[in-house]
Amino acid sequence: MLAIEIISEAGDKIGRGIAAIMNLFNPELIILGGALAETDAYIRLPIKAAINKYSLSLVSTDTELRMSSLGRKAGVMGACLLARDKILSIQ
Repeated sequence: MLAIEIISEAGDKIGRGIAAIMNLFNPELIILGGALAETDAYIRLPIKAAINKYSLSLVSTDTELRMSSLGRKAGVMGACLLARDKILSIQ
């Protein structure tokens, strides 16, 4: 199996999960970060195809899918911001 096929299969499975979340919460924007953002269109296209296939049509047209510009730094930065908020909110 080629690497592109593995990425495509992973994108399909991720897209199914995102479609389920979209059907429940109807978000306006979904941002993919970390290693997913580095694969860009290779994984975005299968994810988008799975979202269109498995989500409600009204939900999928209202939701925008973007790749994070932070790349692998997204998780670390989010954790740092959460820690900062916890430390500074101590009274």
